Order: sequence, then structure tokens, then C-alpha cells
Amino acid sequence: MFSHRKRITGTTLALLGVLIGGANAAPSSKVEVTDGWIRSMPAGIPAGGYFTLHNGTSQNLTLKGASSSACGMLMLHKSEEMSGMASMSDVSLIDIPSGATVKFAPGGYHLMCMDPTSAVKIGNKISVSLEFADGSKTSAEFVVRAPNGH
Repeated sequence: MFSHRKRITGTTLALLGVLIGGANAAPSSKVEVTDGWIRSMPAGIPAGGYFTLHNGTSQNLTLKGASSSACGMLMLHKSEEMSGMASMSDVSLIDIPSGATVKFAPGGYHLMCMDPTSAVKIGNKISVSLEFADGSKTSAEFVVRAPNGH
């Protein structure tokens, strides 16, 4: 009986080692959203959302939208400076090549939370869903921070 337990334990440990080792050695095979945060602003002012998006899949992806119950509407935006003039515009699609990482940060791509609810309060966490052109979605929690990002 004892040797039977030892064999199962040894087999289990060997299998666990393969799984852990394989997980560490293999590249990510999913879409990952990290460092998500949303800027808290005074009432009535849209709030910006920022994060890092990594496409760990073998397919190119196209981000086509976002949603959150904490926002009346959540849109893809891009800030740019051209000829010394800053501008912000809606973006309908953002390509994320296989293996690529895109940072959504102040001064570049970001989410624009129109009509933020009372949930967009410093220290709260809100759920954001990202939608891709192939119909897939991924969700992440975004921390609400002060306007300076802290």
C-alpha cells in the first residue's frame, strides 16, 4: 500500500513539474490586459482609461471597441500632436499583430469614458470589456486613480 502511494505521489510530482516547466517555457497564448487604470475627473468631464494590451495568440487581432457599466459610453481614442497642435480623435479599429504589445497611455491610444458613473471614484475598481473584430472579448479590472495617475 505504501509503495502504491509513493508511486502516485511520484507520478503526480513528475506531471506537475512538466506542467509548471512547460508553462514557464512556453510563450503566452492569450490576450492579456495589464496595468489598467482610469483617471478620475470632476463630475461631467470624460475620464481617460489606460492599459497595456498583449496579443499572445498566433493570430493578428483588431480591437474594435470597449464597454463598461461605469461609463455611459466607452470609446477608443487617440491623442496626437501635429504641427504643434494637439488633437484627439475617435478610432474605430486598432490592429494588434500576433506577439505584439500596445500601450494605451496619455498622449496616445486610450479609452474615453463618456458620462462616467459614480463608480469612477478614486480607489474603486471597474470592469472593462474589450471587443475584437473576430467577435472575441476579454475583460479586466481597471483601478480608478487621481487625475495625476497616482
